Amino acid sequence: MNDMRHVERTVRVDTTKITARDVQVFYGDTHAIRNVSVDIPDKTVTAFIGPSGCGKSTFLRCLNRMNDTISVARVEGRIEIDGEDIYDRRVDPVQLRAKVGMVFQKPNPFPKSIYDNVAYGPRIHGLARDRADLDGIVEKALRRAALWAEVKDRLSAAGTGLSGGQQQRLCIARAVATSPEVLLMDEPCSALDPIATDQVENLIHELRENYSVVIVTHSMSQASRVSQKTAYFHLGELVEYGETGQIFTNPQDERTENYITGRIG
Repeated sequence: MNDMRHVERTVRVDTTKITARDVQVFYGDTHAIRNVSVDIPDKTVTAFIGPSGCGKSTFLRCLNRMNDTISVARVEGRIEIDGEDIYDRRVDPVQLRAKVGMVFQKPNPFPKSIYDNVAYGPRIHGLARDRADLDGIVEKALRRAALWAEVKDRLSAAGTGLSGGQQQRLCIARAVATSPEVLLMDEPCSALDPIATDQVENLIHELRENYSVVIVTHSMSQASRVSQKTAYFHLGELVEYGETGQIFTNPQDERTENYITGRIG
């Protein structure tokens, strides 16, 4: 019996974190996402790739209900995180977004101090018992974002005064400060220079030890560097999904191959 239990533990390497089934997204009369079904594993970086306007960012925003903020948007189908339907009427989207953090394309620190940028989420969600507890949360988040050493002596300085790469890592610290389980990144390096991009990519590698990371990227080379799973979207459909190495070296769908080889895009 003990051997059986051991086998089960070792076989289940990829624990599914997010399950999507038959997801459709409409913007008014526009059918933006069609019948997307996918299982996204925990503690893994999953990349969404595809041409501009293919639906990858739209689907990403379904995972923390950001499309709720668009009046003409309508989402159908089912999305579960840890088996819970995130579109259930009893689910508070604000609480969901504490569990599913998001980092956007352009660094968007609040017009506050570095400290207050990171402390914002823990404060509104009541995660700190006192100032000392909050100090610890802020330091831990900045360390996880590989920014602590650079800012620890100027936490009261404005977050907007940091360099672009530092601002993006500050936004990552802000996202992880609420102890999320999933981290969504929508082209997080597209506004950064190569050095800052390399820093954020190294950070993504480290973050997957604690989170399920889903990244939208227009860069296939970035997807191949940072992800273990890749999903290719085209015209609102999920065309192909699998191990990143397989998607890039032996795609099963001709549309994926055409995109990877540069024949479409």
